[in-house]
Amino acid sequence: MRIGIEITPLSGALTGVGYYVRHLLAELLRQPDAPDYRGFASGVNNPQLSGLPLPYRRIPVPTRLLYKCWDIAQRPHVDALLGGVDVFHAVNYVLPPVRSARRVLSIHDLCFLRHPEWASPKIVKPFQRNIKRHANQADKIIACSEATRQNIVSLLEVPPERVQVIYDAADIIFHPIKRELAQEHVFEALGIDAPYLLFVGTCEPRKNIEGLLTAFAQADLPHRLVIAGGSGWNTHSLAERAVSLNVADRVLFTGYLHERSLFPALYNAADAFVFPSWHEGFGMPVLEAMACGCPVIASDATSLPEVGGTAAHYVAPDDAEALTQAMQEVTSNPELQKDMREQGLQQAKRFSWSKCAEETLACYRSLV
Repeated sequence: MRIGIEITPLSGALTGVGYYVRHLLAELLRQPDAPDYRGFASGVNNPQLSGLPLPYRRIPVPTRLLYKCWDIAQRPHVDALLGGVDVFHAVNYVLPPVRSARRVLSIHDLCFLRHPEWASPKIVKPFQRNIKRHANQADKIIACSEATRQNIVSLLEVPPERVQVIYDAADIIFHPIKRELAQEHVFEALGIDAPYLLFVGTCEPRKNIEGLLTAFAQADLPHRLVIAGGSGWNTHSLAERAVSLNVADRVLFTGYLHERSLFPALYNAADAFVFPSWHEGFGMPVLEAMACGCPVIASDATSLPEVGGTAAHYVAPDDAEALTQAMQEVTSNPELQKDMREQGLQQAKRFSWSKCAEETLACYRSLV
């Protein structure tokens, strides 16, 4: 069996889909009796495989231009470009034309359909135009959560039996480490020597960072708030919001952190991880925090209760007062923190990239 898999998300700075592809590929290649995998990429940069033994072909044209060719001309056939494959896995919403291969499509969330005001217009227009057609042309759709699966079935009118939930997982680098060592690492990297609350993720409207800032400003806490993530769409006013709330001197916007190894230290040294997002397809940072033993406060929206289980403290994303109370309660109660750490560690163990790869490979085989 020969499997083609899209690896374009590995060509730039990694975010959610890129990490998904990286971890899935690494585990797929470790599976016993692994098929013959071949990668496909587009764009001006080579994918960064970091030692993964994967032959691939790259079409050196801008990815959006290739998408237009696929949309208008239904050419080129991606399976032909790879010398023929039995199954092609499109990992990022766009389903390419094929001659004969079966097609698997990963859909990570449908925020751009459910709440387009929370997504960049650059994403909303092309994805809204084609996602329903692509979803209904796919032989199988992989959703990263039951919440996303339900959105796919209802919004894209896909038969439920063609949508399979296969959960993501946290990287193995996320695990408990000595708190003193974590604090030293964070101080050396970011100069933080005070207790802090942590948010991790790309800064964009659906993450509800304005609500987080409002709740933090209302809390009677000695903590700082660390917002670790690059700037996404329409986030220019966040720093101004911190100023207007008189908390600018207590809020640190780190920007995109290239040192991946810093994140386990950030989680381990934090008193709590706060994630009040409006909409998540999965919510990877929640699982990363739990895997490090960091107490999690999250919104009760979309997939987050599914990922956090009973280990997190949930609040409604539009209730800043409840979020304030949750931050004060968790940070002031050592016994509660201990209990949340222990429950979070157990919850994180329910997810693994090995299991994700096993189920994905079974999905491929079911189509051949």
